[in-house]
Amino acid sequence: MKKLFFSIFIFQLALFSSFALDKSLFFTLGPKLMLNTDSSTKSAPSPTMYSLGVGGDFTLQNSVLLQAHGSFFTNYYLWDGEKAQPAEVENRTATALSAMLDFTGGYTWRVGESKKHLLSLTGGLGFFARFAILSNGVNPDDPNRDTSTKASDDVSSINGTFFSDLNFLYPELAFSYSYILSETWKIGTEFRSYIPLGSLTHGDGIDGMLFSLALKLSYK
Repeated sequence: MKKLFFSIFIFQLALFSSFALDKSLFFTLGPKLMLNTDSSTKSAPSPTMYSLGVGGDFTLQNSVLLQAHGSFFTNYYLWDGEKAQPAEVENRTATALSAMLDFTGGYTWRVGESKKHLLSLTGGLGFFARFAILSNGVNPDDPNRDTSTKASDDVSSINGTFFSDLNFLYPELAFSYSYILSETWKIGTEFRSYIPLGSLTHGDGIDGMLFSLALKLSYK
């Protein structure tokens, strides 16, 4: 599944590039907040992760914008006997190597007298690819104090939930602002909100919803 996500990501970059009238490579840096609505007695408060990202903006006719973007970060998890939960450092079992792969489309507007200000509004799908490994300092045979299972088994259970029940699929909305510095460089910021389709479909509401705010630097 993870290989499929990354193959789709590379394919979309190539496809968007072939149809674009204008294209630019961009980099992002900033925090992501994961909303955790479960009790803090069995999981961590809503964690903040820091991510690095890379992507491409592809502008078609009539200012239609297509975008592919990948951001990369880590987070801690534990197993509560039923599902993977965000964990604080002292209670962690697994460290998840995470990638959010975004495929969005929308519009870009040039505003201001100088036409150097760009506003973009897009929507699409995010694919949340995660792979958990034992956290540093955790032994495979360490017992789970709530379930009595071993840490190695918990990691397997955590990985199982990542790609089940649509837990990897996140419809999203994104807004970005950029200022044109020169013919080749733009700088700005972007905000993304991700809706957890898996949580919605199995009755957990917006638990796991993600919000992202990032600095955006573009090169043409």
